[in-house]
Amino acid sequence: MEIEKGTISGSQLSFLIIGLLQASTLTAAFISGITKINTWIVLLAGFTIMLPFLLIYTSLNKRFPDKNLIEINNVLYGPCLGKIISILYISYFWYVVSANFRFTADFFSTYLFTEVDISVFIVILTITCIYTLKKGLEVIARVSFILGIVSIITAVFITILTIKDMHLSNFLPLFQINLKEFVQGTNLMISIPFGEIVVFLMIFPHVNDIKKVKKYAFIGLIAGSIFFLSVILRNIAMLGNISSIHFLPSYQVARSINVGEIITRMEILIALILLFNEFVKTCIFYYATVLSIAQFFKLQSYKPLVTPVGIISIIFSIIMFSSPADHAYVASSIYPIYVIPYIILFPSISFIIAWARKLGS
Repeated sequence: MEIEKGTISGSQLSFLIIGLLQASTLTAAFISGITKINTWIVLLAGFTIMLPFLLIYTSLNKRFPDKNLIEINNVLYGPCLGKIISILYISYFWYVVSANFRFTADFFSTYLFTEVDISVFIVILTITCIYTLKKGLEVIARVSFILGIVSIITAVFITILTIKDMHLSNFLPLFQINLKEFVQGTNLMISIPFGEIVVFLMIFPHVNDIKKVKKYAFIGLIAGSIFFLSVILRNIAMLGNISSIHFLPSYQVARSINVGEIITRMEILIALILLFNEFVKTCIFYYATVLSIAQFFKLQSYKPLVTPVGIISIIFSIIMFSSPADHAYVASSIYPIYVIPYIILFPSISFIIAWARKLGS
């Protein structure tokens, strides 16, 4: 049943994936707190491991070009088990929405508006997302393209301003990372930035040229990863080992900019980019959540669900963590284990079943 009537182009799909990864560059503190100056190593490892899984996601889409993840689950696992797995995916998408509301609110409440309660920021962001989602997928894709370009330009601008303060010695000693840190950091890199691409199984069917989904998905992954790597390298070159102690290393880098006492304190740019990128990422998962629920209950449209889901997300995001430190602990220690079934286990089993039973086209 076709719930979403809108379509997006292949290039818009690429920018949606880039936007998702751009949002994660600003939350890399969860990872750099463990891997420190070796974060770039686990990023490359996570990217390499993610390549075959993205191939699995796009292969499922190729076999079922007109079906989203919820419909694929019903075909492969049957009406009973398929619904159970779909409920788990809905809970995963919904959790990411609430967690990102909370992360954005914690940042603004901690760094910029210390007297304002986090609930104010959560409500404002939720209302903005609700308005965007009711406009449809096409609008989300157009917004992600514009904000993606702005984010890239801003990152290049800040990098140029900080070149004089970069030191290659901050990367030394190279490859000084033990096996435990490497495994934990790589698992984090897969679960937070890269593995979240599984959400696009809800969006792939709405690309207007379905035969080029794989091409544009890989372009998005590669371009987003290059952006991610460049930001990580810049932060390490600027801050060295102390980058791992900052809640948001990119914010600290922008804060240290001082060009002739004229161009200083550029952290407001990072704050705006954080807001833009988190908005795009949240809209993607918010859209997947309401579309999944609508598909699950066989509704005619997802739009009546947008506001109720938003209200519940506000409540959940306020009560889900006691503090930013609690959020960081969950993100680095519990979340990577929690998401393994959604990004690795279920898609792999689905692909094996579809291949073995020769299901789909």
